[in-house]
Amino acid sequence: MAERTGACVWLTGRPGSGKTTIGVAVVDELRSRGARAALVDEPDVVRHLSSDEPIDALGWLARLLTATGAIVVITSDDPRRAARDRLRAEVPGFVEIFVDAGPGRDQYEEPVAPELRVPTHDRSAEASVAQVVSWLERNVVGPP
Repeated sequence: MAERTGACVWLTGRPGSGKTTIGVAVVDELRSRGARAALVDEPDVVRHLSSDEPIDALGWLARLLTATGAIVVITSDDPRRAARDRLRAEVPGFVEIFVDAGPGRDQYEEPVAPELRVPTHDRSAEASVAQVVSWLERNVVGPP
């Protein structure tokens, strides 16, 4: 996979929707194709970085890593659409992917216009990963 430029692939969705499972597999697949890719999982950021707002720490890491040309896959269930929209304006190459596990009873605000919607309630994790990787090949990193 020929790498063009850094990108921030933001996997968003309700808790338990499959974001981390998909993120880990997407990064593994991108790396197997020769791309520089890294996973930043929100619980790891909360555990290892001190921040009152984990989404701000995630945004900082995304800007730092995309500046190196890496594809950064971030998993986060921050429910606030406005916070994600702010990062879209601040982080170069921001791509929002909605990992859609179906309706929930929480306060999660679904994206209005994500670049990609990945339904996970009626398919395997492998099918979701294939959808994300295929979209990234067409729109971000190019073919292998």
